[in-house]
Amino acid sequence: MWKTRLIALFIMVIGIFPNQSTGQLVLYALGSTLLFALLLTIQKWSTPALLLVKLEHFFKQEASNLYAGLVRDREKAIEVFHSGDKPRAYEMLREIGALVHTDQLRVEQILLLQSFILRKDMDLMLEPLLLDHFNPDLVEYIGELSKIRRDLLKENAFRYILVHEEQILAMPGGENILVSVAGAAVRLKRYITLYPYLVLRYAHKMPKDRFLRLYRIVRNNPNSKWEKLNEEVMRIYNEKYKWDEDFQRINNEHVRKDERES
Repeated sequence: MWKTRLIALFIMVIGIFPNQSTGQLVLYALGSTLLFALLLTIQKWSTPALLLVKLEHFFKQEASNLYAGLVRDREKAIEVFHSGDKPRAYEMLREIGALVHTDQLRVEQILLLQSFILRKDMDLMLEPLLLDHFNPDLVEYIGELSKIRRDLLKENAFRYILVHEEQILAMPGGENILVSVAGAAVRLKRYITLYPYLVLRYAHKMPKDRFLRLYRIVRNNPNSKWEKLNEEVMRIYNEKYKWDEDFQRINNEHVRKDERES
């Protein structure tokens, strides 16, 4: 781009000499300035596209070297893991995973994560690790995240759980994982709307805090199309929490709201 600009400036300077009168010089200077500004604007707009073209060309040119380097990086990450530095090995696999999207690498990352005692403050992820097939280690990892990082469970994760629900139920502790995932789904009204039957099937085993949130959302959205879910929530409420103070507080808030609206 700089070469093009220098050539344009050179042509502008050369063009000054044939122009004799002051009027011609002024017109030439104005025209040249406008054309040069137009050139700069076009270059600015085209820069992102040109960079992508260059980058694509670079990747094609260096594909074999990049592949060989990533293979070496993966082998090095496995060596680091065996040496005992699991956090560093995880970071190395995560960096490789930004460029390589294979099930083998995802499984290796999941297994490595499963070897940790997961904490809320860790730099965890889920979406890039989701597989197309059933994997019990991934299911267990999702179950752990549903307890400590519910915000990482999004639509793809809930769909994965629903697709493999029967296989998860056959796992040791599989039902507990499904209950925990259903509890994570009540984090947002949107997920309840998208996956009402997941919530409905496991609502009766949810811990009190998750069911309390579900009860609040259901009570605050009486016009939502959750007929069966509403019935199940009210059945559980009458069976287990009818005289619980936290639930009574929600009921009182709902009564006051109705009074204000009336």
